[in-house]
Amino acid sequence: MKLFKIFTCLFLTLGFVGCSVSECKPEIGRALPGTNTAVVGVFLDKDGIPKETVKEVLVHPGQNVLYAGPDEFKIVFKNRKTPNRVVSNPSKDGVVLIKIPQDIFERKEFVEEFRKNKSLVFDYSIWVNGKEYDPPIRVVPL
Repeated sequence: MKLFKIFTCLFLTLGFVGCSVSECKPEIGRALPGTNTAVVGVFLDKDGIPKETVKEVLVHPGQNVLYAGPDEFKIVFKNRKTPNRVVSNPSKDGVVLIKIPQDIFERKEFVEEFRKNKSLVFDYSIWVNGKEYDPPIRVVPL
């Protein structure tokens, strides 16, 4: 039993130290438990390039994506393809809220993509101080 406790403590310690040394972040950002909102942190790396706290955002129709970061940044959807029909979404007091419509899969501009892929992908950029980072949002059925 003592050996098990030592091994567990060692494993947890190395896991936490490893994450503090490298940039550990969840692969996928989802709605927080008990909510319909995925919260995504936006920050600047040492070179001033915007980054986010997850690698991909995965949400369902009717959910929201809340980006929280620097006082001034914007979320800009590419190729005029947006879930909320707004291409450029500037922050207000360091926050941008993107609402995913409940009927998004039935919208005429997305029906074919959803039929083929069983999901929708929205490419966007995070712009801060003239610098860009471009992760995707994926919308999947429940």
